[in-house]
Amino acid sequence: MANPTLNWRYVGVQTFVSTINNALDAAYTLGTATTYADGSARTPGTGSAWTWNREVSGVTVAAYGVPPTNALGFDYIIGGTVGASAYTFLTPDTATLANCIVYGMNRSSGAFTTWTSATPFTNAGGFSGYWRGTRTFVATAYDSVSMWESQEGCILQFANAANGQSATIGLGALIDPLSSAPLNAESDGRLYSMWGSGSVSVTSGTWASVAVGTDATAWAGSAGSGGCHMGTFAPGTNVMLGGAGAQTYRFGTYVPTTTFTSTNGDIARVPLSAWNGTNTYIGQSRQWYITKDSLSRLTWTNGVTVIGYIWSASITGTTDAIVMTY
Repeated sequence: MANPTLNWRYVGVQTFVSTINNALDAAYTLGTATTYADGSARTPGTGSAWTWNREVSGVTVAAYGVPPTNALGFDYIIGGTVGASAYTFLTPDTATLANCIVYGMNRSSGAFTTWTSATPFTNAGGFSGYWRGTRTFVATAYDSVSMWESQEGCILQFANAANGQSATIGLGALIDPLSSAPLNAESDGRLYSMWGSGSVSVTSGTWASVAVGTDATAWAGSAGSGGCHMGTFAPGTNVMLGGAGAQTYRFGTYVPTTTFTSTNGDIARVPLSAWNGTNTYIGQSRQWYITKDSLSRLTWTNGVTVIGYIWSASITGTTDAIVMTY
């Protein structure tokens, strides 16, 4: 049975002086905003609006959020510090790395402890461990963050204004298993995933045509340490489908263009399928679709009616893009 339809919203963009702690604080600022980018009201915990908190140790060292629809008690976290921190990393990443943003997720969450704990949400059997979500802030001077959210998913894009390059972190029930069978879905019929661009490189402008399993792609995983990763919890566990650190891959490669449209000229919406790379189908994208090449942070409208919001690899150039529908 298909999952409920998600309604994606664009929270907006927050600029900051380029440090990792400022980046985390900016993400928290967006997560606690009382209005969306279009000026409409945003109330955390209702509609599509997530509820965010942060950990401050002199400076902000982590931000963590929960979606408004959250039957299984999931928490999602991003963290990092300029210096070395002994956080719990997840394979295939092979070591901790300072000065980059990392991300993780936790099921059946209890009280928050600290981001570097092996049990940041108390539950010893709930935490994924961290993957790297961005390059180091020395390698890429990120100076803004954008946020999109829905009832069960959130996307954060860290970008550099000068060259438009970006890194993205995605969190939540982003994939619809289209089945409620116990091996295919959690008890609530969902699958829970996380993905990030990694520390090796920025996201390629032609990420949709990057071969499955290789780095610099998006909305999918690769197997290399520090690369872009996407993982999905096996139902009832804190282990990724396919084993510890196993990847969720996008099925197929695509070469969209700026003229890619439906027959009548409408903007195309191509759902993406997910699999584990070894002929096991996982599910289908939940109201996020490949569309024509575009610039990130745009809003797609029909007259005054909002249809959806655009994410792409660049905030200054036209690249392969996703539309998240409202």
